[in-house]
Amino acid sequence: MASCAKSSWRPSVNPQFLLVKNGRPSDVVYMQATAVPPNATGERPGFFLNGPLVAVVGIILVLGALALILSQALGRLANAEATTGSPPIGLLPGFGLLLIALVILRGFRLMRRDQALVLYSGQKYLGTIRGGGLFWTNPFVSRRKLSLQSHQSTVQHAFDGSRSLTANVTWQVTDTAKALQLFDHYDQAVRQRINEALAETSGSDNPDRFKNSLEQRLGEIGASVRQAELRGGRVAL
Repeated sequence: MASCAKSSWRPSVNPQFLLVKNGRPSDVVYMQATAVPPNATGERPGFFLNGPLVAVVGIILVLGALALILSQALGRLANAEATTGSPPIGLLPGFGLLLIALVILRGFRLMRRDQALVLYSGQKYLGTIRGGGLFWTNPFVSRRKLSLQSHQSTVQHAFDGSRSLTANVTWQVTDTAKALQLFDHYDQAVRQRINEALAETSGSDNPDRFKNSLEQRLGEIGASVRQAELRGGRVAL
């Protein structure tokens, strides 16, 4: 992958997000952001190699290692009867090739087309791989799969203790670099942003106003709105 810009993020402060369930402020959940914030402003392609091609190389290495080990073992068995021939090269090269093959195996990832593989190392976001198939990446970096499927969330927000607005939102991750920040609690983070957008409407059931507010809020965490519906009513008890 391309080299990454230095991040100004400091791990001394863990951001928290307040999730209000069903519009009732008394029913809250605090969620911690993951300790792996992206160090880039947006998603960028990550480093990968053609998986099947690397698999062929790995198979060749394994076969070569086994051939060296087997030849050395047979050579030692016949050493007492052998009168001529080159001295054995030892088992070390065979085991060395086998170790390299095992390291290569750690880099394989099989992905569906509706998934993205996010690469990072420590506090650094390294890139994202999109598309289905078998990929090989650096085996020494951390990797996480993110779903690119559409998801649906329903959130109710209460106004004046009796009136409420319920939002049915279909959303999708579009920027995996930003989504990595909240990987462990992403659904809750989306629900929180929906609740904030509902609160900003001040009880108005104007879908355009709500959607514009929600698109801005979800964009901050790497998601986009596919469909949004508002429904007014009384607070669900």
